[in-house]
Amino acid sequence: MTTLQIGYPKSGNFWLYQILQRILEYNGQETSGFIQKHPIQNLAKDWELNYPEQSLIDMIDITDLQVSYRISSIFRMPVEDFSEYLKETSHVWTHSPVCKRSGDVFNRFEKKVYIIRDPRDVVISASKYFCSDYMQKYFPQEEKEPEKYLEKHFDRIMEEWVWHVWDHLRLSKKFNIHICFFEGFRGNFQEELCQLLDYLEVDLSKEQRQQLENAVSFKKLKQENPKHLRKGTSGYWKEQLSQYHKERAIQLAGPLLGHLGYSGIKNSGLNRNFSHWDFEALKEEIISARQPLV
Repeated sequence: MTTLQIGYPKSGNFWLYQILQRILEYNGQETSGFIQKHPIQNLAKDWELNYPEQSLIDMIDITDLQVSYRISSIFRMPVEDFSEYLKETSHVWTHSPVCKRSGDVFNRFEKKVYIIRDPRDVVISASKYFCSDYMQKYFPQEEKEPEKYLEKHFDRIMEEWVWHVWDHLRLSKKFNIHICFFEGFRGNFQEELCQLLDYLEVDLSKEQRQQLENAVSFKKLKQENPKHLRKGTSGYWKEQLSQYHKERAIQLAGPLLGHLGYSGIKNSGLNRNFSHWDFEALKEEIISARQPLV
């Protein structure tokens, strides 16, 4: 089974990676990948990366012109033969937005999993991450304080999130992409996990499912990856965002937030019935909501 995991940055992608890796292990599937066998590992073992596993993860970027594999921002090469690449890996991660080449890439994987997180939490997490020592070293930018970064990039991150999520939801039925929620894992891990297992067609015992939950608990992962993981909570935007940014988020993403069920308080209100959405009507609604911003 080849699996592609997708998500907008800071949406719980690392958590999803750990969950999928353990599912593969419990299912008796090989988890070594293409990049682990690459000669670059002789150098990568000494790089100051953001978390211990970073150089061992098969991560790709998908653009109109090419598919490339990379390690963080330090190393990148084109995938010359995608069929040969997939012979060496079973689990690949991408943050890439939908582009002309996406459909071809999706079709090459047996399973596709997309994770969604409330963008108001995403933007706070991103602001802290891009001001971290690691990002300042490899992606230096002017703002050093998360609050100033958020102020400067709030609109961009919210708009990128909207179209990243909208596009993948729009294509979820066509390419059989499973949608999972960060808040779903936070609110009822076992329920979200069971839906993922059903999609992957993997049968784990109750004991294995509990072992998996324990293995990927935020407390445990944070101990192992202190530089990459911080809070791992949901809904903290309610205390940390200003009233202006709360209202701005509704202007920029309100229609999609509403469709997804994020306007409610409880995670049980998350909407998973994407197959019946009118995506063109939703697109117009999103654009109309933003008109006062122009």
